[in-house]
Amino acid sequence: MMAVAGAWARGFWRDRSGMALTLVLPPLVYLLFAAVFGAGARGDIDASVALHDAARTPAAAAVGEALSRDLGPRLRRLDDAQAVERAVIDGRADAGVLITRDDAGAPQLTVVSAAGRDVAAAALQARLVPAAAALAGRPAPPSRAVSIRQVGPQGDVQAAYYAGAVSVMFVFFAAMHGAMGGLDERRSGLQARLVLARGGTAPILAGRAVWLTTVGLMQSFAVFVAAWPRLPDLSVWQAAAALLTAALVALCAAGVALALTAACRSREQAQPLTTFVALLLAALGGSMAPRFLMPEAFRALGWITPHAWAVETYQALIWRGDFNAGVLAGWAALGGVGLAGIALAVMMEHRRAGR
Repeated sequence: MMAVAGAWARGFWRDRSGMALTLVLPPLVYLLFAAVFGAGARGDIDASVALHDAARTPAAAAVGEALSRDLGPRLRRLDDAQAVERAVIDGRADAGVLITRDDAGAPQLTVVSAAGRDVAAAALQARLVPAAAALAGRPAPPSRAVSIRQVGPQGDVQAAYYAGAVSVMFVFFAAMHGAMGGLDERRSGLQARLVLARGGTAPILAGRAVWLTTVGLMQSFAVFVAAWPRLPDLSVWQAAAALLTAALVALCAAGVALALTAACRSREQAQPLTTFVALLLAALGGSMAPRFLMPEAFRALGWITPHAWAVETYQALIWRGDFNAGVLAGWAALGGVGLAGIALAVMMEHRRAGR
C-alpha cells in the first residue's frame, strides 16, 4: 500500500505542470468567484442606466447630474421615453429613469424595468430616493415617490434565461470531458496508428469535433424540452434560429475543448485545466448568474466568453423575438471560435506528431 502511494506521489511531484494546476487553480477560482459575485451579494450592483429628462427643470437637471456623478459612464442620456424603454427591453440598459412632471408641474421619477431585472430596478429605486426627497422638499418621501414600471414581454423570463445559460454551461463541461478521450488515445498509441491509417490528424480531430458537436446539440435539446412548458410561444423561425444557435454553441464547445486538450500532455494536466476554464467561462459569461449582478469590469470581460454571446443570442431569439445584428454577431462569434479551436488543435497535434 505504501509503495503504491509513494509511486503515485513521485509521479505527482515529477509532473510539475499538473501539480501547479491541482494546487494553484482552486484558490484562484475562489478569488475570481469572490470578485465576480461579491458585489451582487452585497447589493452593490453596477447597473447600466438609460435616462430621459422630459421635465427639463432645474430640479430635474440636478437629479440627472447627481445620477451622472453616481453612475459615471454607466449612465446614458437618451432623447425620448421610447428610446429608454427600447434600451431596457433590448438589454442595452439594465434599467431606465424617466423624469416627468405631474399635473401640478412637480417632477416625477419613474424607474423603467424589464422582466428578470427586478433586482437592478430595486437598487436604482433605492438610489433615487434621496433625489425624490430633494424634489419633494421632505427628508423622507414615501416609497411610491419613485415608481417602477415594467416594459417588454411578460412571463417567466428566468425560465427563458436559464434554459440557454444552463445548456451552454453543461455543453462546455461535456465537451471538455469528452475531448479528454483523445489524450487516452494519444498515450496508448492508438492516435498515431489512426493518423498513419487515415492520412493525417485533421480527419481524426474532425471526427471528434463532429461527435462532440452532436452530443452538445442533444444536451441543449434536452434542456429546452424540459423548459418548454415555461417558455413563451415560439414561432417556427424562432425555433429554427434557436436550434441553429444550439448547434453553433456545441461546435464552439467542441473547438475550445479540443484545443485545450491538444495543449496538454496528460489527463492529469487536462482535468484541472479544463474544469477551471469551464467554470471561469460559465461565471464570466452569465451561465451561473445574470451578468448585471457583476461589477462593470467583469461584465466587460464577459464578452470574451462564448457563453455571453450564446446567452444574449438565446435571449434575443426566445424571449424578445428579435432577429437583429446582435444575433448575427453571436452566431459569427460562436462559429468562429469553434472553427478556430479545431484548427488550432489540428496544428498542435500535427506538430506533436512530427517530433
